[in-house]
Amino acid sequence: MSKESKESLEKLLLFISDICEEDENEWFRKELLENLSKLDTSIPKKTNHEQFDKIEKYLKLDGFKVIDYSDIKNERVRNQLFRDSVEMSKYRLGKFNDKVNFDEFCRYACLQTEELLNYFFNEKFQNNIIKANKFITKHWLEYRAPNSSKIAAISMHAKSTGFLSEYGFKYTSLSRTLDFLRDFRNELSHRNSYELNNEDNILSSLALKKLDVSSSFIDYQSTTKRDQELFYKGRFIYLKRRQDYSEIIDALEILKEAVITVLK
Repeated sequence: MSKESKESLEKLLLFISDICEEDENEWFRKELLENLSKLDTSIPKKTNHEQFDKIEKYLKLDGFKVIDYSDIKNERVRNQLFRDSVEMSKYRLGKFNDKVNFDEFCRYACLQTEELLNYFFNEKFQNNIIKANKFITKHWLEYRAPNSSKIAAISMHAKSTGFLSEYGFKYTSLSRTLDFLRDFRNELSHRNSYELNNEDNILSSLALKKLDVSSSFIDYQSTTKRDQELFYKGRFIYLKRRQDYSEIIDALEILKEAVITVLK
């Protein structure tokens, strides 16, 4: 086992300890013990390399980097982020039905972005929706606040726009990746065969117009509004087919560090 893998698993043990201490997670404790017992009838009480190997095998991480959320102060949020990160890694490694699944990987990545942004807004504004709405309107003049007294009613798009703009991430790879995850999550919820069959036609049209979807930038002055909209659709299709797992992991790491830093 590599040093990096051992350090990651040590952090995993801390997360698992936190999870197991909660009464509502008794099912997790039982399942963990049951699966470990299947690997070896003798489970060591002390933490050692052998036990790390067993936990690694049980969680089926196999060297995949699990995002470290240990600096998230809220225990419930921290544990949920950890669970979603583990599930995401399983889909990346094809541990469900022996098939790598980019769709579900992105779904769990999107869940983590939502959890992180909700955590930021709840910690910063303490359920004061008036302050939260002002924070967003500062960067999005067309923003229409929800008719609610709860921050939870604010859309993730609005929360993302406010956060990314306030802290200098508006026109960065982080912003583009979060937009992709949100759009992809929405597509997964409303997918239909017509849209899937239409993707090749969109890409062909863009190729004829010599609009390169492999680039995230476009010349707005020389491109019509209609072609800009076509480009955005093509860019989304390109990213979906490219399946850049590392880019998504990097975005989650950046967002996590940004949220933790600005809340200090």
